[in-house]
Amino acid sequence: MRCFLNRRVVHRGFTLVELLVVIAIIGVLVGLLLPAVQAAREAARRMQCSNQLKQMGLALHNYHDSFGSFPQNQAWVTKGANPNQSVSSPNASSSISWRAAILPYIEQSAVYEQIDFSRPVSSAVGTPSNLDLARQPMSAYLCPSDPYGGVTKSGNQYLWSNWAYPHSSNPRDQPVGVTHYKGVQGNGFDIPFSTSSYPHGMFDRREGAPLKIRDVLDGTTNVLFVGEISPEWYAWPTWMAWSSPMSTQRGVNYVHRVYSGGSQRTAAEHGWSDNLTANSRHPGGAHFLMVDASVQFVTESIDLVLYQNLGHPQDSKPIGGFAL
Repeated sequence: MRCFLNRRVVHRGFTLVELLVVIAIIGVLVGLLLPAVQAAREAARRMQCSNQLKQMGLALHNYHDSFGSFPQNQAWVTKGANPNQSVSSPNASSSISWRAAILPYIEQSAVYEQIDFSRPVSSAVGTPSNLDLARQPMSAYLCPSDPYGGVTKSGNQYLWSNWAYPHSSNPRDQPVGVTHYKGVQGNGFDIPFSTSSYPHGMFDRREGAPLKIRDVLDGTTNVLFVGEISPEWYAWPTWMAWSSPMSTQRGVNYVHRVYSGGSQRTAAEHGWSDNLTANSRHPGGAHFLMVDASVQFVTESIDLVLYQNLGHPQDSKPIGGFAL
């Protein structure tokens, strides 16, 4: 009995080596799981981005049903290829975009009803004024995969000082709401009518009548309508202003390969002309809304000629579908 009572029970714990081994194993497992978690999150963001474009497509078609045509960028048309030629509207430098015109169809009627479409975006008249509204972020026009944010950053590379809104006469010390989605202009800007008749894109900014579904001779499933373009790469990113539509002159994600800054461009590289092209933070390509309101993911390896043909609604190329 005495021997039994005097027996000591020893509880053996982990040694330091064993503890380090367990921690190392947990670290390896976390390292293996992290890429999978990140991929799942990006897949969810990519789906949300696609859904937002889908909603824009339905909104554009509802607008067409209501007004008999698709919207244009209000008050912006050029007279030809010469940038020094006159513009047909007095408010062209601050005109209101198609994104503002479809707000009632994406459940943003409250914002739409406050916009004074008789005045330019830069107007400070009223409470709230158009300028006040333009400074607000619009979540429906933001890609969840893009870390840029809902309003412009500071610096000339994000708000270029020229005649277009927000031009040098407007204060640029306050941010303005941005968009990650732009209409497709076609291959290049201000192409002479002798080279390419109107329209050479669904948002051709040259002078011409608003487009209707019947004008899409290549078929609505074969024509690019709206695409992704990050505000990081161009200096006219406002959702409410006409802010130059997208060019197909260069391929998808072209800007990621050419800008000297790598992660961002310099003030001199303000994103005009052929560099105002589709790009996104999704790996390998960017989403596009087609005229039939379907959404396609266009890879950055797509053949450039095919890509440019897809941006033209009346070039008879391609017919019968395409491979992205």
